[in-house]
Amino acid sequence: MVVSTDRRIHGHSQIILQAGEAAALTGRATVTVALGTAWVAGKVLAPGASASLGADAKFGGPLLIEALPDQQQVPLAATVCVKLDIESTADGHLEVGQADGRSYKVQLVPSDQMALRRYPQHWLQATEDIVQSRREGGSPSVAVVGSKGVGKSTLARLLVNSLLEVSPVVAFLDTDCGQAELTVPGLVSVTLLDKPLFGPAHMHMQQPTKSHFIGDLSPQSNPLHYLSSIRSLHEWYWNHSGTNKHGVIVRPPLVINTHGWIKGLGFELLAQVLESTCPSHVLQLDTHNANSSLPPCVWWLPEDIKSHHRPAVYQLPSVGAVQQSIGNDIQDSTVSSWPPRQPPTEQRALQWLAFARQCTGHHLNPCSWDLPAFVTAADELASSPPYRVPLSHFNVIFHEASIAAPQVLQALNGSVVAVTKTAGDALAGNTRAGAAATIAVSECLGIGIVRSVDPAKQLLYILTPTPLKLLQQATNLEVIKMHGLVLSCTALSVYPPVSA
Repeated sequence: MVVSTDRRIHGHSQIILQAGEAAALTGRATVTVALGTAWVAGKVLAPGASASLGADAKFGGPLLIEALPDQQQVPLAATVCVKLDIESTADGHLEVGQADGRSYKVQLVPSDQMALRRYPQHWLQATEDIVQSRREGGSPSVAVVGSKGVGKSTLARLLVNSLLEVSPVVAFLDTDCGQAELTVPGLVSVTLLDKPLFGPAHMHMQQPTKSHFIGDLSPQSNPLHYLSSIRSLHEWYWNHSGTNKHGVIVRPPLVINTHGWIKGLGFELLAQVLESTCPSHVLQLDTHNANSSLPPCVWWLPEDIKSHHRPAVYQLPSVGAVQQSIGNDIQDSTVSSWPPRQPPTEQRALQWLAFARQCTGHHLNPCSWDLPAFVTAADELASSPPYRVPLSHFNVIFHEASIAAPQVLQALNGSVVAVTKTAGDALAGNTRAGAAATIAVSECLGIGIVRSVDPAKQLLYILTPTPLKLLQQATNLEVIKMHGLVLSCTALSVYPPVSA
């Protein structure tokens, strides 16, 4: 690999990859293919194509940019396979160790380490089978299942990016309320994606197409509400995501991300999620430990249903199993695509930090997950103009306690809230402010921070990335639990809440 930096253009580099070579990128950058064809996490970059890439060395690891063989290249005419132009993004920050203004870092992956960096071959083959079913006119529905830390999110992103090569839109149904892929924790959602997903969750959080508020890291506290929410999202996908082509409804491919709780109640809930969403393909990531793996075959369906619906089940090796089979400790490599799994609390903290920065119109620098980044986010929250809304506009719901009406504003001050919408009839009997009540499955329009309140005028000042047109549809404010769900984001509370 040859890397040249054009110092006349701030943060610009050019990379030349020879046949069989690859580059590992961390940070944020815009990559344009000047010559040849490249492959990044399921996304094919043809000559002239550009992509905005993002990767975090600690959370998720570098993105591998591979040179694909050029079918039209004259054999032995040149050793160059791919030429890439890489530019820092406008919203990027100085990448760790970079002194030339770049928001990214790029390294050569030696040929003898390529096997350690690539996706497992079994993953690629299963993905190609699913992509082929789309090419043949099908609408594959793919569930990715397995215990915690086996690589479900990584495989789901690979599926999304690969399916976008053959479909303009891919639907993503996220049923993991504890480790959500596109939203803050505590939600389940369906999102229609038209752009690939690169990097860990905190680098591509976005407004979902439709979501429901679970209000916890686990469905354990209210499993019926959780299952009702999943069924509602899947029903929306089935009824509203398709397009009519010559009298036939063609739906986009669906990728279903599931939770890693596979014991006891978690196992039963996963089985019901699979039964209600009825996937055509199930990619099951297994470990070498039978106690940490799901049963083989179609374990979630009753025998009478199996007779007329039998999905294709792929039993694939987990990330850990791949590492063990290769026989190398890839965690010691500086360009490993499979870094040690970080604690879920840290990953959730980054998602909340990314949310806070979205409230102020910024993106998260992938390497800014230390305390100064939280202090910066707090500064931005304190100086950003909020929405001003009357308290009377909302039905305020506290899920953990009953709050007397005079104390509602005080309880809301400085809280994190879900902004939700409920059908008119569902609000009957639940109109008292501060009621510790449960309501019917409501649509979550967004998440907000009540930065301050005005007791005299009964006003709330809310910071949120949610578009105004959605906020105007809201009927409820549901106060998010402050233990577990957002405990990891308390570093944002550098400034105490104040009254306007």
